[in-house]
Amino acid sequence: MNIAMTIDGALRNPTTDGVIPLGGTLYHALTAQHSLYLLSDELDYLRTQNWLRLNSLTRHMRVIQPRRPNDWRTATQLRLDAIGYLTGTGTKVDLIIEPDPAITAELLGLGHPVATLSLPHFAKPQWRPDYTQSPRPWDALVDEVETQAQAYAADPRRTAEPL
Repeated sequence: MNIAMTIDGALRNPTTDGVIPLGGTLYHALTAQHSLYLLSDELDYLRTQNWLRLNSLTRHMRVIQPRRPNDWRTATQLRLDAIGYLTGTGTKVDLIIEPDPAITAELLGLGHPVATLSLPHFAKPQWRPDYTQSPRPWDALVDEVETQAQAYAADPRRTAEPL
């Protein structure tokens, strides 16, 4: 499987710059059996590579980083750009591991399978160090999952007779 994992919030604690224990364990488990691509919001490639090396996180396939300054782009836009870049190279992404439920909802809406990594210290959006919006991401995620479930249930191709 080709799996994409967000660095900040899933692998790196943006507050302390340390490895999130669960994220580190998940990283090592995934790289043992799958192709893992890391998604970074950091423009400085050398800083990201140094952090990964210092924390013995070197078994992934590659790091996808913004290709231009991200002053005007939101975290959602950065993530969608990264996934778009990865799929544009011909890589089929089988799963995305994302800590932000608002971004998860966007990715689901685009047809990507996503696992939302929810850690207790980030359980409420206002607890996140990058919090800037009203607490609505979980509602958006629930709405998107329900919309897709309804569309799947109503899809006539599921019950159509073979030709």
